[in-house]
Amino acid sequence: MSYLLSLCIPTNGVSEWIFPVLESIYAQGIDEKLFEVVVCDNGHNADFQQRMADYCQKHENLNYGHTDAPLFLSEPETYRMAKLDSYTNVQAADCFLSEPETYRMAKGKLIKFINHRTKLRQGALKYWIDYVVRYGNDTAPPILYFSNGTLSLDSISHFNSFSDFVCALKIYGTWSTGMAIWKKDFDKIPSNERYNELFPHTTLLFRERERGHYIIDDTLLLDEIQSSHSKKGKYDLFYAFAVEWMMILGDLLRSRDITYATFFALKKETLKFCIGMAFDFMILRKPCSYDTSSFWQNMKVFYCPFQIFKELLLYLPNKGLEKLKKI
Repeated sequence: MSYLLSLCIPTNGVSEWIFPVLESIYAQGIDEKLFEVVVCDNGHNADFQQRMADYCQKHENLNYGHTDAPLFLSEPETYRMAKLDSYTNVQAADCFLSEPETYRMAKGKLIKFINHRTKLRQGALKYWIDYVVRYGNDTAPPILYFSNGTLSLDSISHFNSFSDFVCALKIYGTWSTGMAIWKKDFDKIPSNERYNELFPHTTLLFRERERGHYIIDDTLLLDEIQSSHSKKGKYDLFYAFAVEWMMILGDLLRSRDITYATFFALKKETLKFCIGMAFDFMILRKPCSYDTSSFWQNMKVFYCPFQIFKELLLYLPNKGLEKLKKI
C-alpha cells in the first residue's frame, strides 16, 4: 500500500519518549490510509518491544522493526549495505545511523524524519500532507526543510540557490529533526552510497544542489520532550561540529556548490555554537554525556587560538580570564 506521507522514527527503545510521540501522531485525527509510521528500534527493552507489538495491533499503518546491532559501529557499512526483507529485519547502526534505512522502508511520497523526543502539535500531520498534495506530483518538487521555529525566519522561505539555502539553515544544517525527503529523490540514491557517519541526513539534504527551488518552513509544528544532555549520546562533541561539520561545508565549497560568503558565515556561526557548548559543559559543568576532552585539538583544526579566546570571552563574566584557565 502506498501513502502520501511516511513518518520515520529511529529509536533506542525509551518508552517515556516514543509513546507520547506516537500518541501525538494518532491524536491528529487523520485518515490512517493517508500516512504511515515507521519505527526502527535498536534497544533491548523487552517491555518496550511488547508495548510496541500491542500498539501495532491497533494501527495497520504502524510498522515496527527491531535490530540487535550495537549502539555505534566503527564503519556505517552495516546500514549502507543492509538488505531489508521485512520490517522485522532491520540491519542498522543506531537510532541516527539507521535513519537512511527507515527511509528505505518508507512507502510514502514524502518522508518526514521524526525525532523520538518530539511530539507533533495538533495540525502538523495535515500540514505535511498538504505539502504532498501541492508538490508531490511535480517532476522536480522543492527540497524541504522544517526548522520548527529555530531560525526566526518568515514562516515559509523560498530559495532558488542551493548556497543561499545552506546559508539560511545556519548550524541547523546539522539538525536531523527538520529533515524531509521525497521518496523518488531517495530512490535515486545508489544502495552503496556513503553516508556521513555523524550527520547521515546531510548526505541526503545536500544531495540535490541544482534543484532550483528550496523551502525552509519555520512554522512551529513540534514540541520537544525535555531531556537532559546526559542522555543524548557519547560522541565527541567538538569533533562532530568543529571538524566533521566544517569538513562537510569545506567539501561543498570545494565543489563550488556554496560560495565563500556562505562558507565563512557558517564557519562563524559554528564557532559561536561550539563556544556556547564549551561554556555550558566545560565551564559551568552542566551534566552531559558528550566527550569534550579534545576541545582544543578539534577547535584548532579550523580556528586559530585568537578566534577561540575572543569568542570565549564574550560568554564569560567579569572574572572570565580566571575561569578560562579551567579549560
